[in-house]
Amino acid sequence: MEENKNNDLGVLEKLALLADSFQDLFKGQTMVVFELDKEEYNGVINHFREIDRHHKQFTIEISGIDFVFILKTDEEK
Repeated sequence: MEENKNNDLGVLEKLALLADSFQDLFKGQTMVVFELDKEEYNGVINHFREIDRHHKQFTIEISGIDFVFILKTDEEK
């Protein structure tokens, strides 16, 4: 018998849910900023092939919402 699958959503699915919620909340333009440590930043950026990995920030757009990811440097800790 097949075991129950884990229903945890991935990062991109969660961001899509957030984008939908933000669209329902406000009519204006929305931008969400995440400042992440290196491990989390790399975990997110690994979902994308065509992002220049030499920069310390990148932006993705999901359903009209900009999600900005910034790498937290040692100086900011």
